[in-house]
Amino acid sequence: MQLQQIKGLFATVTERLKLLTRRNAVVAKPVSVGDRHIITLCELRLGFGGGGGEGEGGEDGQSIGKGTGGGAGGMARACPVAVIVIDNGKARLESLDQ
Repeated sequence: MQLQQIKGLFATVTERLKLLTRRNAVVAKPVSVGDRHIITLCELRLGFGGGGGEGEGGEDGQSIGKGTGGGAGGMARACPVAVIVIDNGKARLESLDQ
């Protein structure tokens, strides 16, 4: 893969991650026990990094090696920050201090 192709790939992935991160919170699936319902609110954290390069080796008449390389990595994590508790028809927000 050429360096320009790698740069293009990173640009595309970065733009798509920006679309995902426009929301500050993720709402989890509600959990119900009887008339009490709990909905977890999570902060979404995303990380992405990568790099690539081309090169040649060799000095003082040694054989010259040529090559390109690249690598990338990413992570996504949803961290609970609060819950909405609905009990007896009344809703309240409970912060989860971390």
